Amino acid sequence: MHATYLALLAGSMLLIIEGFPSSFSSSTTTPSTSIRSVFGGHSRVRSRFRRRELVQEEVRKTMLSYMTSLKGEITDVVLEEMIDYYNSQTSKLYRLEKEVVHLKNSSSPILPNGTNINDLVLRMSKQQRSFASNITNIEHKIKNLTNILNDLLHELQKPVQHVRRLVPIKKDFEENETPTDCDDILRQQGSLVSSGIFRIKPRLSSESFDVQCIFENNIAWTVIQRRFNGSVDFYRGWNDYKNGFGDLRSEFWLGNEKIHQLTNQGQYVLHIDLKPWDGPIRTAEYGQFSLDNENQNYKLQISQYQPSVSTAGDSLSSSWDNANGAPFSTFDRDHDNLFYDNCALTYHGAWWFTSCFQSHLNGAYVRSPLALQNTARNGLHWNTFALYHSMKETTMRIRKQRTSETSEIVTN
Repeated sequence: MHATYLALLAGSMLLIIEGFPSSFSSSTTTPSTSIRSVFGGHSRVRSRFRRRELVQEEVRKTMLSYMTSLKGEITDVVLEEMIDYYNSQTSKLYRLEKEVVHLKNSSSPILPNGTNINDLVLRMSKQQRSFASNITNIEHKIKNLTNILNDLLHELQKPVQHVRRLVPIKKDFEENETPTDCDDILRQQGSLVSSGIFRIKPRLSSESFDVQCIFENNIAWTVIQRRFNGSVDFYRGWNDYKNGFGDLRSEFWLGNEKIHQLTNQGQYVLHIDLKPWDGPIRTAEYGQFSLDNENQNYKLQISQYQPSVSTAGDSLSSSWDNANGAPFSTFDRDHDNLFYDNCALTYHGAWWFTSCFQSHLNGAYVRSPLALQNTARNGLHWNTFALYHSMKETTMRIRKQRTSETSEIVTN
């Protein structure tokens, strides 16, 4: 009986086991070509899961059926054999499950949203190409911007270079436009300009300086000496007379160096105004006046006395005492013609002394009535006008010689 039951049980089990694969294979559909090419492993995994579930269900039903029909007749041996068979089948199912898990882990995973890795790779490739394209565009734009900036810098350099070129031109322009004397100021500003203090820069001078200008009858004069009240001491040494001293709004000596620079940039006329204590103004004018440089001790170059406009006589270039070519002398630089005496020291002044002088306008300021009887001759003297009298006021001024005057002198 036990053999009969065992045979029946074995036969049933065999039918179940043998019938399972055929039913499984017949129920399984062939995957499409596209699915096999991408995720063929996943179809096999799902099929194996379904086969496991079917096996478990068939075993459970069969065991339940046979256990019910054989209840009370199955011996302990049969039960043990059935349990062993069940356990073996369970082991097979366990191994099958492990295989399925392995296949699942080794196959391309499916993301939760249904996107596979290949799709992600394709998307990443597209993004990479897009990113590379954007980088290329940015590099192109940067290159264009760099070219634009270089062009702008080049354009900006043009005005800078132009300004650099203009600087020396402007400097030359300013130097050329800076008045060289009072006559130049009149030319620039016109006849409405008033007398006063102005800044000039002679062509030979490295620096500009102030001068007093007098504008009369459309003629401009640059004043080089002015005396009228004795407020400034004229008994000074060489350097003071070289550089100048006093106040342009009061009494002053412009300075031998400045006079040299002024009178060596053209032909200049010297005009002297003399006002005595007891009479009207007298004048003396010379068509040519200049001073040599310091190495020549500021020698006086004076000529062309103008008797037609002069009322004081010629005390600078007269034949009996001609100061033309005489060097300038001060008490500390004696250049007069006397080897035994110092005219500047003796007569308390500074001038183009010969032996000693016919004129001396830088002496001591002597007030009236002593000025009218000054026997010491240390005052402001112009001997062709008043041999022993000292002047109340003196003014020495110069101007450029006009073209018409030059032609006149050459003709004469």
